Amino acid sequence: MKVLFVVNSMDVGGVQSGIMAFGEIVPPHIHIDVLNLTEKIGFHEEAFAKYGKVFHMKTLQGENKYSKTFSLFFNNLIIEKNFDRFLKYHEYDVIHSKSMAYSATIMKVAKKHNIPVRVAQAHVDKPEHLSPIHRFYYKNCSKTIENNATHKLAVSEKAADLMFGEFGGRVIKNPTVSLKKFDHNKYNPAPHTSINLIQVGTYSKRKNQCFSVEILKELTDMGEDVRLIFVGYTFDDLTYFEKVQKIVSDLNLSEKVVFLPKDTDMPQALADSDYMLLPSLREGLPNVALEAQAMGVPVFLTDTIFRNTDCGLCVFLPLNKGPKYWAYEILKYRQEKGNEKIYPNMAEWDNENVVKEYIKIWENHN
Repeated sequence: MKVLFVVNSMDVGGVQSGIMAFGEIVPPHIHIDVLNLTEKIGFHEEAFAKYGKVFHMKTLQGENKYSKTFSLFFNNLIIEKNFDRFLKYHEYDVIHSKSMAYSATIMKVAKKHNIPVRVAQAHVDKPEHLSPIHRFYYKNCSKTIENNATHKLAVSEKAADLMFGEFGGRVIKNPTVSLKKFDHNKYNPAPHTSINLIQVGTYSKRKNQCFSVEILKELTDMGEDVRLIFVGYTFDDLTYFEKVQKIVSDLNLSEKVVFLPKDTDMPQALADSDYMLLPSLREGLPNVALEAQAMGVPVFLTDTIFRNTDCGLCVFLPLNKGPKYWAYEILKYRQEKGNEKIYPNMAEWDNENVVKEYIKIWENHN
């Protein structure tokens, strides 16, 4: 069986980590390749090469919200033409699209080429406020997906609502946590007396790292000894990263903040941390929150994030109450629960079990 994943990129992220998990776990009779809807070489590509091929397709990459909206529509024409040509020379049994924006076109072309299993999967939650043009775009995409996909999957109900609209889709876990990798028994935390906070993810307005810096400021003003660790990546846009650096400097917190690279040893970084912050404006299903819990790290996250993320160590908080409220909640939790780490049962999230569910879909078509 040959499976082709279609993604926006193979850079660092939950979707990409999931694909790497497929590469590690699928049995020998299943071969997987990846098609990137960008010419950019992604972080995971070199490592993925041992599992399958990585193809690239040139698309327009907008520089601002106006050009990005333009490219959203124009890229469908580019992808339809180039993907049609691609499938004339490459045979697959399964096309599994993880591109929120372009799954409709991918499914349409896959059906034209009589691909038996055509999977569209949603990974990003529907935002509270969707612009009229994006609402129009996704509504039309949902109809195309309904008419051309054999399976519609989503990591949450909100993600399904964005991609599939009134037609709905099946909620399924994304390969997220390797309990072999995130095994707390293998890692010893570095001795520390401070409260160590950590946030992991792309530096972006959506991930909201500036809010975490403000939480750090509030805790510091309360007399607490706190450190904040960022593990992140900037892609091509340094603007938000520079904004985070500036607010750290302006608040005189430079000695309390550490910026670690995207290839950091994540299990060790989590072992060294006391709490994770995830004040995202919106999320699909945040893999990092599950990895943190596997390592016994409680997670303070926005109350709009998918509740299924909670394995027993999540605290959901409203953003509109501000960083001071979050700071108080962290201290309240610390006072009530103490410092000893608790390790919840994560078996249902283990990659080994999750990947088996996808294989059933691919092989049995249900």
